[in-house]
Amino acid sequence: MPRRTGSFDQEEPEQLALPLWDQPTAASPAPRDTGVPDPDLRFTAADPSIAASAGALTGERTGPPASGMPSLSRVIPAFLDFAAVIDRAPHTLRSARVDLGLLVQFLGDRPVDAVTLEDLRRFTLWLRRDRGNDVRSLRRKIASVKAFFGYARQVGLRPDNPADRLIYPSPDPHLPEILEDDEAARLVAAVDRPLWRAVILTLLDTGLKRDEVVALHPGDIYIDPALPDRGYLAVRATSESRRLRARTLLLTPRLARVLAEHLATGAGSRLFPISARMINVIVETTARRAGIRKRGTVTPQMLRDTFAVRQVRQRIAEEERRRHQGATEYELALLRARHDLEVCELLGLTAGGPIDPIARYRILAAALPPTLA
Repeated sequence: MPRRTGSFDQEEPEQLALPLWDQPTAASPAPRDTGVPDPDLRFTAADPSIAASAGALTGERTGPPASGMPSLSRVIPAFLDFAAVIDRAPHTLRSARVDLGLLVQFLGDRPVDAVTLEDLRRFTLWLRRDRGNDVRSLRRKIASVKAFFGYARQVGLRPDNPADRLIYPSPDPHLPEILEDDEAARLVAAVDRPLWRAVILTLLDTGLKRDEVVALHPGDIYIDPALPDRGYLAVRATSESRRLRARTLLLTPRLARVLAEHLATGAGSRLFPISARMINVIVETTARRAGIRKRGTVTPQMLRDTFAVRQVRQRIAEEERRRHQGATEYELALLRARHDLEVCELLGLTAGGPIDPIARYRILAAALPPTLA
């Protein structure tokens, strides 16, 4: 659905990332799209930004006014201004504005302290039944509502957060498309240019995001001079995303050799002097040349998912060996948790939230017996 801008009731694309201002509670955990709730977003009434925002709404007071509580349409812009002050991403602000605009459309422009939990439950039912929102879209909108009323409570506009007890619908696991080993081998074999080979192998053998590949500097690569098949890659920057999970990744022998050859050509300030769009072109063109047919286009994200499933398969094989050796279910659960954390660290994901970021990879990894993985 194309983006439209203007009044509150005009909806943004449903694929926008979840706004992650709210913190998890026992009654209703926070969702995750690209990560868990941002710890930088924890705020208290003592926060100067909160105090300034509250003053703009209620005059000099930061507690609830004696009468004339401001309406939703007046508090929403203040909330968005506060979110901008704490440096939330523009697409997050746009999606929150639309989500809260739908709340005003449904409830009317009532005072902020007049909204009840039952109102919010009816709102979510309306979104699902009348507007046909899917699970991902519902989770995003509930997150926006929770964040907004958490802000209203913090600035003293109401004593509670009625959205605390809103329940997020369980996300349906989305199974990504991946390349199996034979397809990945065909992809590599179809490359006919050294730069393209280096890009393809970096994506396949490290699981980096496209913008992390674009941001790589020659100084981020270390090749052991004594053992040229060994080395590591440091992720220190990203070209587009605000969120960066700095990490180091071991190079496979084939990637170490290819990157050493590439560095010998005299790379400049960027390891790969190409755009993110060009990376898409490289992957799509090479996949087409290799005759790889998938439901969708072969993308850099598909290569990242391929890396993730390969890593999970290796760990499932170890778990099966431990099972045959007599490990208890408790010991196996601890081992699985450790393995999932390892894969999260490789991918720059955050583990430990209410949604398992590795679950979809485990489903795909289990499709082949561990002995074949």
